[in-house]
Amino acid sequence: MTTSRAKTLEEKQLKHQAIIDAAALLFQETMTLPTVATIAQRSEQAKGTVYLYFSSKETIYLLLLKQHYQVWFDQLQQTLATTQSLAELLNCFVKYPLEDDLFFPLASLACSTLEPGCDEKIRDEYYQWINDNFTQLSEKMTAQFPMLNQQQALSLFSDSHAQILGLWQQRQRHIDGNFEASIKAALARLWKGYFTK
Repeated sequence: MTTSRAKTLEEKQLKHQAIIDAAALLFQETMTLPTVATIAQRSEQAKGTVYLYFSSKETIYLLLLKQHYQVWFDQLQQTLATTQSLAELLNCFVKYPLEDDLFFPLASLACSTLEPGCDEKIRDEYYQWINDNFTQLSEKMTAQFPMLNQQQALSLFSDSHAQILGLWQQRQRHIDGNFEASIKAALARLWKGYFTK
């Protein structure tokens, strides 16, 4: 167990990330939220040390989810900067969530478990961060696809996000032989509605 206290900002950031990384491994193994004590043990920290960095296990997992969203948002930003193909953008929209093992399981816990278990400040910062990213994406969307205004583009991203999460949760009850094809088809129908208004 690591007992040395982090003194520099870099050491604190490394310890913070080590706890998140340990939590990610534990979640990947069971797809359930472990206890803070289990996360502490896996990260080789004292339980009290984990609580110095995070107020709850839900906070750890919300911040882990945020890291996964960041990768997804970065990929969408890059695609929007280089394409005027709706098909390419739609493929990018589903690529990371489908390929990443933790994205959907974590995102499906956000509203019901992770957000209510965080302190209000962390939750509000997370909401603002998500909203800011969707706004930035909608701005790039209107630049590449001027037939949409910014409010329409923002609604498109928000509705598409909600749709893929809902479809993934539904899939858990009714296994679809080709989830990628069905999620792309559902998004194509939604996007067609926006682009033919």
